[in-house]
Amino acid sequence: MKVARVDLGVIHYSDQGTGQPIVFLHGLLINGNTWRKVTKKISNHYRCIVPHLPLGAHTHPFKRAADLSPLGIADILKQFLDELDLKEVILVGNDTGGAFAQAFTMCHPERVSKLVLCNSDAFEIFPPNHFSFLKIGVKVPGFTFLMAQSFRFKPFVKSSLVLGLLSHTLTKELIYQLYLRHFVENKGVRSDFVKVINGISSDITLQAAQKLSYFDKPVLIIWGTDDKKLFPIELGKRVSGIFPNACFEPVEDSLTYVQEDQPEKFVEKLLGFLEKTSVEHIS
Repeated sequence: MKVARVDLGVIHYSDQGTGQPIVFLHGLLINGNTWRKVTKKISNHYRCIVPHLPLGAHTHPFKRAADLSPLGIADILKQFLDELDLKEVILVGNDTGGAFAQAFTMCHPERVSKLVLCNSDAFEIFPPNHFSFLKIGVKVPGFTFLMAQSFRFKPFVKSSLVLGLLSHTLTKELIYQLYLRHFVENKGVRSDFVKVINGISSDITLQAAQKLSYFDKPVLIIWGTDDKKLFPIELGKRVSGIFPNACFEPVEDSLTYVQEDQPEKFVEKLLGFLEKTSVEHIS
């Protein structure tokens, strides 16, 4: 694991492979480990960079003054790319990371050569209705501490109130060890999570949908079709319709985390898209 320093914190990240860089963004309460199944194969063809963003499953809290709103995260990502001297990247976002990918591309379209969105917040869905209670909950003193204590009961983390709706295949042990233990063990991590939740607003994703209609670079939309309650396929088709140069690829037998439930399909569709659009660019 490598470390990049940004203005008000540090970002741990993995960096595998060589060639054209792909940056993978994850969602709330998880970290870059969600991409572990797909980057092993993709890194045979591309440079895969996976930052652990301060979204509640990171190991080192940011400083108190850090802006962790969507536009703040977009600025942190820009600083991260600057630190790695990356002028232009292929950007991949899943879940909340998809909303942050939209915000970043809206603010810095020149830094994104191709955009890939996979079962993510968009339009008026930010956050999904199922998790809208978090917006109220984090304003209650002691709420995140109670969340942390409930996460110690591992069967609960696989419930629909936590991460149960996002993956068919993730076990409660993996959910806790890879992701939630950092939230449980570190008060600063919980404080960062509260900032992120307070900053989430559909105002951002609606604004992005409007501005990204002018983003004419190649876009791939990968969507798990079993995701009925958070990001149904109808939302994915609407997201595809934002962009003038988008390809929509449904994936069966997958919830929100296609990279967890159907990693082979994810790799196949991503590599096929990158190869096709590279050939089109050359011709």
